[in-house]
Amino acid sequence: MIRRSPTRIEMRLDDLQEYEDIKKAHEAKKDPERKTSMNPPAWGGKVPQSEIQERIGYMQQPQQHPATHNRSTM
Repeated sequence: MIRRSPTRIEMRLDDLQEYEDIKKAHEAKKDPERKTSMNPPAWGGKVPQSEIQERIGYMQQPQQHPATHNRSTM
């Protein structure tokens, strides 16, 4: 159910230029070898977990070790 009329969104030339700059930076960041090696692995080959996570865009946070309690002896 629409509670208000839709808001009009207008694209400006600055927005388009910013998009192109971000797109170029993102493409330059990619490895050039990865673009050509998108062949599936050979039968029976196992794809590394890190490669799968990279493909789906999973960003693993650095794991923090739980704080250990140092008990002082009295």
